Amino acid sequence: MKFDMKNYYTAKEAQERLGIDKNRFNYLVRIKKIKKFIPPKRVQGVYSKLEIDKLARELIAFMVHDESQGLVFSKATKEDIEEEYELAAFMFGSSAVHSIPTRQAWLKANPDTDFIIRDQGRLVGFINMLPIKHETIVEFMAGRMRGWDIKPEDIVSYTPRSTVECIIMGMGTTPEVPVKRRTQYGARLISGLMEFLNELAQKQVTISKFYATSATPSGIALLKNAEFKETGSIGKRVTFELDTTTRSDTLMVREYRRMLEAYKG
Repeated sequence: MKFDMKNYYTAKEAQERLGIDKNRFNYLVRIKKIKKFIPPKRVQGVYSKLEIDKLARELIAFMVHDESQGLVFSKATKEDIEEEYELAAFMFGSSAVHSIPTRQAWLKANPDTDFIIRDQGRLVGFINMLPIKHETIVEFMAGRMRGWDIKPEDIVSYTPRSTVECIIMGMGTTPEVPVKRRTQYGARLISGLMEFLNELAQKQVTISKFYATSATPSGIALLKNAEFKETGSIGKRVTFELDTTTRSDTLMVREYRRMLEAYKG
């Protein structure tokens, strides 16, 4: 295969893309977290743009930790729904979470709405992200309807070259682990979600806004760490919004806009 430099970064470019100093960069190369490739008839190593860009998204979510070994992020399937529900009910109470039939109906309407993380095979975290009709979002964010009122027909598809809005309908990580490990679960969820957004960007699907509400300290902290903006409250629930269409200094929005620009037709 012919070597093409446009698919690679130099060491300096890779370091700048990751936003880390030279010592940290060299350390990550040394432990093979970053792979160096030396092309034929060249002395200096280069670094795959695909791998460096992916690592940059992981760094945004604070995921460069040796302790992240064993964590697997994936899209949920119908076989995962019962286990996901059990975790949600354990954390929030069965009366406060969406039922198994509701979750299954959402997943059937759009199979790209539910994401989970497993630690050594055990389901330890989840995010439900629903692309929904604008008028339904308005009703939800105003408190005039709840999540369980959202019907499958309110959910839209990720059609190539489309623009949609999404609600983070539910998320959580198990509290039955030390705080440090739970933080890693949250970070891996965000990192995995960023990879999914990159997949959508390749199809030129734009998510213009993300919305969410949360009444729990862990959920609120996760949204703030993801740089969502607090917009108000509905009873005990705090409301959040992340607008990707505006100029922003937040890492999440900058990285997402970079994805969209990279695949713009």
